[in-house]
Amino acid sequence: MTNLELLKKYEPVLRFAKSERFFPMAVEPYVEKCSLFASGAQGMVELFAHLNDPLIKRLGRLKSEQFYLRFVNKPLNDSDAWVWLAIFSAVGVAAGWIAAGAAGVEISLSISFIVASILFMLASPVRLRIIPTALAAILFIALEIAPIWFFLHQSRYVSIAVEYLIFLPIYLIALFYLSVRTMKFVLEKIIPEGPGMIMDILSQATEKIAQEAYFEYARILEKHPDPVYYGRILHKTDKGTNHWTILQYHFFYAFNDWRFAANGMNHHEADWEMVAVYLKNDEPYAVLFSQHGAGNMEKWENARLAVDMQGNETTHPLVYVALGSHANYSKPEVIRSPSMYKQGKLQRLIFWTDGLIQYLFLLLNPNQKARQIALNELTARGSHFLERDAFSDLRDEDDHYLVSLPMEMATGDGFRIGHQGDSLREGVAKSSSFLKRSLSDRKTTIPLKNEWRCVLLNSRLDWVQYKGLWGVKSFLKEESGPPGPKWDRPRKNQVGVSKRKRWSKPLDWLAELKKIRAET
Repeated sequence: MTNLELLKKYEPVLRFAKSERFFPMAVEPYVEKCSLFASGAQGMVELFAHLNDPLIKRLGRLKSEQFYLRFVNKPLNDSDAWVWLAIFSAVGVAAGWIAAGAAGVEISLSISFIVASILFMLASPVRLRIIPTALAAILFIALEIAPIWFFLHQSRYVSIAVEYLIFLPIYLIALFYLSVRTMKFVLEKIIPEGPGMIMDILSQATEKIAQEAYFEYARILEKHPDPVYYGRILHKTDKGTNHWTILQYHFFYAFNDWRFAANGMNHHEADWEMVAVYLKNDEPYAVLFSQHGAGNMEKWENARLAVDMQGNETTHPLVYVALGSHANYSKPEVIRSPSMYKQGKLQRLIFWTDGLIQYLFLLLNPNQKARQIALNELTARGSHFLERDAFSDLRDEDDHYLVSLPMEMATGDGFRIGHQGDSLREGVAKSSSFLKRSLSDRKTTIPLKNEWRCVLLNSRLDWVQYKGLWGVKSFLKEESGPPGPKWDRPRKNQVGVSKRKRWSKPLDWLAELKKIRAET
């Protein structure tokens, strides 16, 4: 049996969540859209030395890891729009002064402010969803304080007695009501967006970038509709003289939009994931799944397999791909906690702080039932109250979760790639049971084909030797683009980069995951 035939025999079936926007693709169309940047002095020297080489070939000729690719190259701030806004604002102010004096100037400035707000929302590097809600909150506050001028100026039409004995009590009641509504609005609409907004500010792959990446990927799909995996076969012998054949299936995605899709922990351009089938003495032994830089394994007898139209099991393992993050799972899985992501200490701290704020609002809530829930939570947890996952299961009196934590959603109820058998017999979960309808029903663009195209991964591919990052380098390590399938991330005080364990020492990776599996 040839390598290609062996890969085809065991190639996995990938099931995605309903609102997934990015699917396994070929590397070349992605690289064609990218720009290459140096991230260090050595990288700068090498970049100038190879300026005349086509980008795809240049990647294989670069020796150091001091580079990164940028997929979304469109500038986010359109300076021309701001220049024209300034010109029209100046003309509007002049025309307003001529037509209606000070009142005309105020109207012109108000219109300019509204237009500037819209431009900011379109160009903002922070979360688009928080800006409209923040503006609405400002409107609420303005409605509360605007009538104060009435009581600071004596009206020529209303007596002081009417003003303070009738209008003032009405105003105070309205002010109290609007204040409570504003607090509720901020708590429900703005604070839950806080963690994502803070991480977007620190990141180089914001929600706006995620949107642009989706549009760019959709355009690539028009010309390259095939889902692609990069297959690699290794032959190893262990100390017990067992012969191992390792079938690796590498998947490349244009973007990881986990935070945008499911309130996840990170955003970054490009994503490399892998599933591996291990054959021990030519018999299927296990399936290994990449998950957030680590992984998981299932013995072959426990793995879920696709079935044919007659209901018979095939040799194709089922893989459930998490929404946005593209972590691989062996069954439909929904996890709701920041602790699922062992990296990203800062991100977990931000979500914990958000949970604490939500709890304090619950504790100070004028609703007695809400306060009682907070007190009961404190009593039940005791000294463990402020631990990392303390607020994960906090619910209000209507049994709604209070804190919008990250969700790993490998539901499998969306697009399916691979062996076309009886897919109705494969288990799935329902995305809309866990996500808001606006997210579970968001617009997607799926490949026109649902059968794999296999590309053998070998040294002839220039980009395999590229040691740099496949997306923008961020201030946060977890928000940077990933390294390629062969190389690990650069480490502090380390010269060069090492090869990934799953690439160079696949039996060590198997032993590591077996140990983790045994401990859990």
